[in-house]
Amino acid sequence: MAATPEREFEHLREHSIGLPGVLFQSVTHMAPGAAIAFSILVSVQFAGPTLPLSVLFALIACLLVANSIGQLAKQIPSAGGLYAYVSQALGSRAGFFTGWVFLLFEPLVFPFIILVFATATEDVVKNELGINISWWPWVLVGAGIVFALTYRDVRISARAGVILGLFEIVVFAALSIWMLISNVGDLDLRAFDPSNATAGSFNGVFKGMIFGILAFIGFEASAPLGEEAKHPRRTIPRAVVLSALVIGLLYVLASYAWVYGAGFDKFVKQATTNADPWRALATVFWGGGWVLIFLAIINSAIANANAGVNAATRVLYAMARNGAAPRALARTHPEFRTPHVAIIVNVLVGTAIALLLGAIWGPVDAYATIGTAVTVVVIVIYILVCVGTIVFYRRHRPSEFNPLVHAVFPVLGALAFAFPLYYQYKDAPDYPIRWGNWFAIAWMVAGLVLTAWIARARPSALEAADRVFVEDETVSVP
Repeated sequence: MAATPEREFEHLREHSIGLPGVLFQSVTHMAPGAAIAFSILVSVQFAGPTLPLSVLFALIACLLVANSIGQLAKQIPSAGGLYAYVSQALGSRAGFFTGWVFLLFEPLVFPFIILVFATATEDVVKNELGINISWWPWVLVGAGIVFALTYRDVRISARAGVILGLFEIVVFAALSIWMLISNVGDLDLRAFDPSNATAGSFNGVFKGMIFGILAFIGFEASAPLGEEAKHPRRTIPRAVVLSALVIGLLYVLASYAWVYGAGFDKFVKQATTNADPWRALATVFWGGGWVLIFLAIINSAIANANAGVNAATRVLYAMARNGAAPRALARTHPEFRTPHVAIIVNVLVGTAIALLLGAIWGPVDAYATIGTAVTVVVIVIYILVCVGTIVFYRRHRPSEFNPLVHAVFPVLGALAFAFPLYYQYKDAPDYPIRWGNWFAIAWMVAGLVLTAWIARARPSALEAADRVFVEDETVSVP
């Protein structure tokens, strides 16, 4: 691999985060607590009591993609993450398109998850404390907390991610196991029979899988820490695969426990008539212990927003450094070595989006609509990464090519995501959630047009995407 310095740029705090911090960057980005309580909740209207099957399919699909991301991360440790991987594997145009699609995906994690924080907090403050404070001030509170965590040294937000992530995992796993033990005589395999799906067999299962995937989004979030991680060629692949596996198993456990904790025949009603069904479950099984579930959910939302801003701003930084985004976004704080301009932009724009869409549709529908758009585009990115893995190892690392790891798994990963994407458009959800479908398509079409225009008008911006900054040097894969 040839390495030749191209130009000066402002550096991040390189090689400063170990495996636990990198791992929990992915774990907290997945927001297991908030994902179980809200993302997976949206699947109920489609999957019904076969929710665990939808979640299991999503786990298998994400593990296949995690393999591809890990294989590319070993070769291309970069703050550009998936943008850098696709650029190296499929060329500058595909890379720029991926970066454009990413601009809808990752920066929107902050606004849609901060709506979860606001909704859960408003519900508890109003119904448990009797204080009627609307959701929107809580958006501002959550945004302030996330900004404080991400603006300073990345090691602070990484340590916070470990602590916050462990707490939510323990709480939701404990309640799930408690519900299973309490209903041990009723447990069976009906939850894995697709004929029980509310929206009809595999139509319901695959449409439910869409929001199962939404719950998984973030397992790849450690990739943009490729320049700040210690031993990134080992650390990043391990973090990506481990986070998808461990949290995926938690999702299957929690969704199965939820179905039988609520009662198989009563599950859909319990899940759809409670503002916060998991808090309702905790009240039934733990009494006053519902407070732990509430704390786990808002903790999860803050941790997820924290990880989302970290990931989004590193990719914005990498794109700006390469000349594919405004140069100001590549600036780093002189003391904290964080991409502080990108952080300010992400938090301000994300807060405005959360407030605007929350005001138009209400926070819950705004969350589901943004989540739909995010999930559609991230599926496209995951498929590109799978294809890129095959091409990269065949073209650039033929001596390391493994047919199973670098061909079979990526093909299966791409196919696994194609099915839920098809069903998402075959029988589109109702409005306003359907707007997420159409906005995702419009964004990708705009990306194709913009890529074609830049290829003609500013080809140097595309060529820059072929360069990845690793260990203080600009590296191009031959």
